[in-house]
Amino acid sequence: MFEAAARRGSFRDAADELCVTPSAVSRQVRALEDAVGRKLFRRLTRAVVLTPAGARYHADVADALARIRRATAALRAGRAARSLRLSVLSSFASNWLVPRMPRFEAEHPGVDVEMEATTVYADFDRDDVDLAIRFGTGPWPGLHADRLMDLAFFPVANPALVRGDPPLRRPRDLARHTWLEEVHVPDAWRGWLVAAGIPDVRPVRTLRYDSAQLLTDAAVAGQGVALLTDVLVERALADGRLVRPFEVAARSKLTYHLVGRPDDVDEPRVRAFRTWLVREAAAWARDGAAPPARVRSAQPSVRKNRLS
Repeated sequence: MFEAAARRGSFRDAADELCVTPSAVSRQVRALEDAVGRKLFRRLTRAVVLTPAGARYHADVADALARIRRATAALRAGRAARSLRLSVLSSFASNWLVPRMPRFEAEHPGVDVEMEATTVYADFDRDDVDLAIRFGTGPWPGLHADRLMDLAFFPVANPALVRGDPPLRRPRDLARHTWLEEVHVPDAWRGWLVAAGIPDVRPVRTLRYDSAQLLTDAAVAGQGVALLTDVLVERALADGRLVRPFEVAARSKLTYHLVGRPDDVDEPRVRAFRTWLVREAAAWARDGAAPPARVRSAQPSVRKNRLS
């Protein structure tokens, strides 16, 4: 915090850069001054100015940080030059990204992708990772982000459950079933019910899961009706493991982003993957996912699951 405040000449600007409060910067600087026994800044009304002791200290600190950055860059460069480290949410990796990776490999045979499937966000300050997929609205301070696609939420279920007793013929039949919900998207069902015109409907019970992949697996197993996005269920719909009992879809406020360090966006391996993934996502949005699988006794299919 001292280095940022010295470089910016302002506790507030340093706080903005570091994504903390100005008071946090002030406290840390004061603690440093107490530790070294010297005043490092003169506090002005809207700025701070280094004292002579602070200027000498800043020169040494800035030099040390520069050496750390150079050492880190050298360490990263020392890794196999062809390798790109990617941290991906497990559900997105298995349902959407991995099936498309052969196309990237065909276009860029000189780039090896090391993919880590996880539900924990990578820490770009600590982890040895080049790019990551995150789900949300963004922005993520200090990171460059490419928004990949728009998403729609809609109910899906095992075909046997849809045809069973009680069946799922119209949206209000949901009141006789168990609903499956992802804990990280607690408002998804509420939004879909509003879109379907049945905001008052409630389930027999609700089962909650910690990841979208577990939610998908539970729906395939017939545990209840899940609300999922087109990205996550396109393969399960295409092969008949899941069906859509209704055509209503609700726009998702959250979506997938490819994020990375701003300084790395034009590094050749990173640029190659960014360009390919953004293009692949645009093609998916333009061409649509797999046709929605439906139950034959339900109403005729109308392609409403894609968003423009």
